[in-house]
Amino acid sequence: MKIIITGATGAFGGAMVRYFAKKGHHIIATGRVNIPPKELLEIASYIQADITKPFELPEADVIIHAAALSDDKASPKDLYIPNVIGTKNTVAAASRCKTFIFISSSSVYLPDENIIKERNTEKQNNKKLSPYGYSKLLSEEALKEVFNGERCFILRARAFYGPGDTKIMPRMMKLVKNDVFKRPGKMEIQLSMTNYYNMAHAIECCFMSEHRGLRTYNVADDEVYTMITTLRTLFQTIYGKTLEEKEISIQFLKVLAVFKVGGLTPLLIRGLTQNMVLDIRKIQNEIGYKSIITFEESLAEIKDWIKKIGGPKAIEKPKSNLNWQHL
Repeated sequence: MKIIITGATGAFGGAMVRYFAKKGHHIIATGRVNIPPKELLEIASYIQADITKPFELPEADVIIHAAALSDDKASPKDLYIPNVIGTKNTVAAASRCKTFIFISSSSVYLPDENIIKERNTEKQNNKKLSPYGYSKLLSEEALKEVFNGERCFILRARAFYGPGDTKIMPRMMKLVKNDVFKRPGKMEIQLSMTNYYNMAHAIECCFMSEHRGLRTYNVADDEVYTMITTLRTLFQTIYGKTLEEKEISIQFLKVLAVFKVGGLTPLLIRGLTQNMVLDIRKIQNEIGYKSIITFEESLAEIKDWIKKIGGPKAIEKPKSNLNWQHL
């Protein structure tokens, strides 16, 4: 099968390239850079493309549109062109692709104490969304307006993780200083997370299904996690010991967030104090999705990757192409 993957030089896109290349598919990777990582060129062909402008793509069975600006600190204006206009341009470029898979985000939802089902997000107060979440919501709406192909799947996932992760993992590792876990509050909230392998399997379920038209699914690991338990298990695995913990008051952090001290924002604090659990029964029931790896099973591979790139300090400030090294 011929599969096009946009955003292939990034952490998520790179994980998808590696997964589907190992499955024996013909991968056409796209990205902004002129010279991609050599590891990518060993397993895929490459097309340099700037999705903020009209561009062309070859015929393919599937396109996985993963390219996006994913930056919590970016302004709505900075996010609009790559995420919204970029999605429209990609739909136009992929006119000869049979199946379009759009990688959206659970950021289109507001936190909820109840499990979050796929729903009409137009009814919520979108002003409370992060700028990134709002840009992904606008991207979904733009996709629905311009898509006129045979099959389209919108996948809303939560918190990608795995070897090569340069988004979530650095945030976690920064909580440890001199072997002390500086814990923001109790961190006893419930949340969904999505292993790269499980997301790739969800994509497989989409293009192997017989469904036509446009469908939207939540995607996450089958297991629901408790944040504090997950972090303790991760740190125990990476550091080989139970770390001393020092609790930092959430109220104190909220004050710092008002003034954006240390990169803290009210949205970041919200993520530490409110549940975010996705209901994945729809994708399970309609196209047979089921996790193929658990968080516990992934830890050995994550630990090995972190060791190869230079240890926990190396991932706190990830350098270019780190998500392609030693994978």
